[in-house]
This record gives sequence, structure tokens and C-alpha cells, in this order.
Amino acid sequence: MKKGPLSNKEKQFIEDNQSMSPEDIATELGRSLKVVARYIEIKSPEKDSATHELFARKTERGVTVMTEAASMAGDENKSNRVVSSPKRYEGVIHKIKED
Repeated sequence: MKKGPLSNKEKQFIEDNQSMSPEDIATELGRSLKVVARYIEIKSPEKDSATHELFARKTERGVTVMTEAASMAGDENKSNRVVSSPKRYEGVIHKIKED
């Protein structure tokens, strides 16, 4: 069984064969099921990543622009986030105004 990170060819094989079960993909690549399942989980579209799709892109020029819809979706998601500072800064940081 192979070890180490997945190669680009292995990643492409996994993406091209989503219809196969993770067990079959792992067997075909000679990788552990855990590695293949983790890669599939990371690459699977999440419902929170919908904001990512709202950006305007021109990939041939390497340009990404935030649209109004993406900005609004980001603002809506902002209230769901929990921001906490590291333990080492708990007694050091003082907020004058809460947002």
C-alpha cells in the first residue's frame, strides 16, 4: 500500500470516478480507504461553501471579484461564526466596543 500524499494523477482519478465507491477507488489506487475517504470529504461541496460560487472569476487572467451577492452572503455568515482569541491573549486583549 502506498504512503505519503496523493499525487495529482491520483487526485484526478478520484475526481473522475466519483460514481465508484471509495473502497473500489482505494483498491484501484493501492491506497488506504481512510486517505481516499478524507480526500473525497475535503473535495465534496459543502452547503456553507455556496458563497465561494458567488464570486465572479476570469480564470484565464487570474482575476476574482466579489459580487454584491457574495458580499451579502458573507455578511449573513458572519453572525454564525464564533471568534475566539487564543488562550495566551485572553487577559491581554480588551475590546472597547462590542460590534
